[in-house]
Amino acid sequence: MKTITLSKLTQESFSSFGRVIDTINPEGRGCSVNEGRAKRFDYPQLFNHNNGMGDPNLSIYRITPSNLPVKIKMLERHPNSSQIFLPIVSGHYLICVAPPDLKGLPDLSMIMAFVVPPEVGISYHPQTWHLPLMVLKIPGTFSMIMWNDGTDSDCVIYNLKEPIRILQSKQ
Repeated sequence: MKTITLSKLTQESFSSFGRVIDTINPEGRGCSVNEGRAKRFDYPQLFNHNNGMGDPNLSIYRITPSNLPVKIKMLERHPNSSQIFLPIVSGHYLICVAPPDLKGLPDLSMIMAFVVPPEVGISYHPQTWHLPLMVLKIPGTFSMIMWNDGTDSDCVIYNLKEPIRILQSKQ
């Protein structure tokens, strides 16, 4: 069984797979809005999709917790749209990602796993193979945004030939 350990999540370490949406240290300088009561930070080009996808879909996910180490048995991808997860109520959560290989399947030699703090959201690029969202220790509620066209290509599942075990890093 293949085993991987957690990597440190940074914008650079995750850039091949998507973007980190950090609410504590947002990107850019921000601008004053709401009569000066708020500061708005924009994330341009965060939400990509193929033409003809219709309207974006907002979903709420309620997720039961898991504990490390975990064994994963599948990955999924969304060929036609970015997928954004923003924590509403959550503790730390686990993400696991892999780029596509030349055949479009997950390149398991490049698979990575990260623990994400509760104040950080994630945007997956289209085609990025990833584990369905997994919260650690406490239940979580997330908003999820992506374009759907109602076809089987909205979500493609890949069942791993053998499970992959994700271990806590020794940091």
